[in-house]
Formats: sequence, C-alpha cells, structure tokens
Amino acid sequence: MTSAVVVSTALLGGLAVPGSVHAASDASLASVAPGAAEAAGAAGASGGAVSCPPDMAATQDGSLSVHSAQDGTGVPEGLVVHLRDKKTGLRVARVDAFRKVTDPDGILPDFRLVSEPLKLSALGVYALEVGAETAPVTCGDFDYRLRAVVSKVDAADGVSLDHLGTTVTAEVTTLDPRTGASAPLKNTKVRLSADRTARDATTDAQGHLSSPFTFRGTENHTEVRVEVLDTADVRAGGRSETARTIPQKAEILLDPESRKIKARYGSTAKITGQAVRVAADGTRTPVPEGTEMLADLTGEPKTTADGRFERQLLMSRGGPVKTTWAGGKSPWLRYVIASTEAEVVEVSYFTDLKIAADAAGLKFSGGLAHRPLSPAPTLIEVQYSADGKADSAWKTHHVFTVDFASARFDLTLPGVGESDGYWRLRYAAAPRMQGSVTEPVRLTRTATAFTYFNAAPEPVRKGQTFTIKGTLKHETPAKPYEGQTVRYYFQPVGSQDFVYRGEAETGADGTFVQTFTADETGAWIVRYADSDGKHFNAESRRDDLTVNP
Repeated sequence: MTSAVVVSTALLGGLAVPGSVHAASDASLASVAPGAAEAAGAAGASGGAVSCPPDMAATQDGSLSVHSAQDGTGVPEGLVVHLRDKKTGLRVARVDAFRKVTDPDGILPDFRLVSEPLKLSALGVYALEVGAETAPVTCGDFDYRLRAVVSKVDAADGVSLDHLGTTVTAEVTTLDPRTGASAPLKNTKVRLSADRTARDATTDAQGHLSSPFTFRGTENHTEVRVEVLDTADVRAGGRSETARTIPQKAEILLDPESRKIKARYGSTAKITGQAVRVAADGTRTPVPEGTEMLADLTGEPKTTADGRFERQLLMSRGGPVKTTWAGGKSPWLRYVIASTEAEVVEVSYFTDLKIAADAAGLKFSGGLAHRPLSPAPTLIEVQYSADGKADSAWKTHHVFTVDFASARFDLTLPGVGESDGYWRLRYAAAPRMQGSVTEPVRLTRTATAFTYFNAAPEPVRKGQTFTIKGTLKHETPAKPYEGQTVRYYFQPVGSQDFVYRGEAETGADGTFVQTFTADETGAWIVRYADSDGKHFNAESRRDDLTVNP
C-alpha cells in the first residue's frame, strides 16, 4: 500500500484494553454486535482455523497497523489482536477496533486496518497474538519502545570535486508512544551515510548534531542520511537531506579506434577512452577513480586512477552509440557525451543442415538464419567439387530461393549424387552482410531404384496363389543389378505397419519373382538394403492387392 491512501469512515469493532491501557472512548466508533469479537477471539478454542494476517506492526504513534495481502485477502472479519508482555507472560491489551485505509482510486484491492494509538503502562517489545488464550497464535512483535526522531537535517551546499567536505546538522529526539512527549536524545551515536560513504557522529547534550562529512566524488547522488541505530530502548529512525553540488566541466576522450567500429551482428566490441575534468584555468585531470560510466554488458564500468575506461558493447544495430556517466548524469560532473559510429555487419548461418542422397536424388534440408531479421528472400547455391579442397574448384550446380520469413528449405535434386564428390551450400549475401558456406559433405554411393514392381493377378481369392515380380537397377544410366537380395513386406488393411513376408534374389537382368498365398487384403512393397556400402537403399512403389472371399 502506498502513502497515497484515504481513511474510510467505517470503523470496525471497539477497542478494549485491560489494566492501565486506555480504552477507546470515541463515540464515533461503531461497536460490533455483542459477543462477536469474543467469538472471533475464541475461534481457535472452538476448533476453527486461526491464522495471522499477512503483516502486523506498530506505527510511529503506537497504533497497530494490519496489512492485507495484495489481493485484499488474509484479514478476517471481526479481527481481534492481543498483546502479550514477554516478561510477565500475561496478555495486557486487546485490540478489536480499526479504521480501514484503502486505495483512493478504488483500483487496488489491498488495504490496511489501523487502530487508535495504544497507551500501555510500560515501554518494550510485546508479542502480537490472535486466537483464544488457551490456543494463541503468535504473529510477530509490537514495538513499543521510544521512537528515534531525526528532524531539521541540513547538509551545507556547494560541495564539488575540489571541495568534497560539508557539514551535516540535525536535531535528534525521542518520542514516547505512551504520552506523545518528545525529549532530546543526548550524547548518542548516530550514523551519517551516503552512496558508498558512511561515518559515525555523536549528538551533544541538547540532542543537536553538527558533524563534518566528506564525499568521495564518485557517488551517484549526494543525499546524506542521519540515522539513529536500533538499541534495546530506542527504535531506529532517520531522515535524509541532499547537499547541492557544483558540477565541474568534463570531457570524455575516445581512443581513435573507438570513434568508429565495425563488427559482426551479435559480437562484442570495445569502446575505450579517458574521462577528465577541466578546472577553471583549463587544467585537465582524470576524474576520480571509480567514476561510473554508462552501463554496458558488464554493468556500469568504473574509471581507473588515470581516468581510463572500457565499455563492452553488444553489436545489435548500427548508428551512433553514446558514452557518458552512469544513469546519464553525475552530481559531480557536467553532462557530456562522446559518440561512436557503429556499423553492424549482418550475419547469416545455416541451421539443422542435412545433406543426403537416395533413390529420389540428392536432398538438402535445414534453415538459413539472418541477423538481424530480414523479410527479403535470398538465393542459395548448391555447389559441387570433385576433391572439396580448392575454392576455385567449387562449381554451382543449382540455385534455389529461401524466404527469410520462414527460413526453412527442403530441396531434392533428382538424378544427382551418384558420383563420388563433395557437396555444399553457399549463401553469397549482400555487400553489408557476411555470407555463409556449409561444411562439405562427401557423397560416394550409387543410386538404386525399382523400375518395375507388380502383384498379379488382381483381384485374387482367398487361398489362391499370386506372384509379385519386379526389377532392380543401379547407376546412371540405369543397369540391371544382379545378385542382390530384396525383401517383401505386407501391410494389412487398417494397419500402420509393414510385416516381413519373404525375400528373393535378382537375376542377371535385375528381375526377381516370388509366389505367395492370398489370405487378406492389403498393400505390398519390396525393399533393397545396401549390401556393399556403395549403394543407396531403395524401396518400391506400393501395390494394393484385393483378396476376395
């Protein structure tokens, strides 16, 4: 819940505290129905589930603040909270009256319940509980110590890199939540801190603080915080103030090689140089060691003792790249930028590439990536070389188009791949782009194919014999492939699988024949598996055979 809240007019329940703790007497409090609060407080004893709200804590004035979850849940209706004295073990207060604080715009569902300030007899830290006395659930602490209050904080203006020191003053007091009375916090150690810098100081007998404070000159801001640290008797508190600076003139001098850079897309480039400050008389000296420069891939790089820096730049787009102080500003140095002209070389590369050959021909599949993305189609060359060595020996055999929108291709070149040699793909690219060439793939196998395949007669009756004939050939032009084993496979109607049914051997003319007995309708194929490591596997066409009763 942010500080931008409104207080609703509806109050929940009544406040009742025993002993010396004051009861709420505001007549505007709407009381709950008789017995309702007691019932809520005793839920644990009666077996109902009792759980703690998401967050409960003491406010500065001693009120109890209860926070709901972000979705507005977690705080039960008729909430009753008890305070237990940790020293005596007794419950000393009961809180069941709250005002509800909600989002003024009515958008966020979360809320707070805030009680009236509690007036307990003794300072200290009490336990917060819900549930019955016989089955309490502890929900954290209620801090009822003296509150440290820091006010009237001032940091003398005019600090600069030539005058890093200032004087910090403040008034430090305590607030007693029992009475609301304030008293000086005298002769007490306090902490002065800024971005990357801290020191201790002590208040005087009147609770006044006046202490020198020196910056480093590399801070991202010059806010100084005065804080009273937590003690057994006093709850921490503090306040901040900003010391206004006098920024000094500065220069960022890039090295010659960092004024213009050219690199591949996605690579890392360096920008190096020196940052100096310029005195009124024109004297140039390095900025303080540790001055942070504009963020890069590694974070916010810092200058060395001589003012030098190195930034790591991811090359993703071309154009001017600025170098300045971290966050674009510094309280110590005037705003200045140094510009680097970056040129990005677009890149391309093949992905998931497969080059293979079978009876259908030479096959290429995969993708071509382009960075940055480009919608324009591009041409890819299929190249062949007998030895795969000399670049001049590569000859373009075929050219095809790939659209970068899909970046995928699946190409088959019939009648290619039967001779020994090397194959690759090449993308020449445009002048501003780096091309890409795949690793050569050697293909040495000879093409094979079933040029004839048939089952007859068709149709056939169940129990009747039928014959499957075919011809296997290889090389280009095709020649009979003698002495090779071919295997028959059958796929019954309704099945997804082919089942092995027998084999035959090719004759001198490459033909083969086998007789079977018909038993059911289905499809037949025949396959050849390479037997000498020099041929491609082959598969026949599918021949459907109907078997009648």
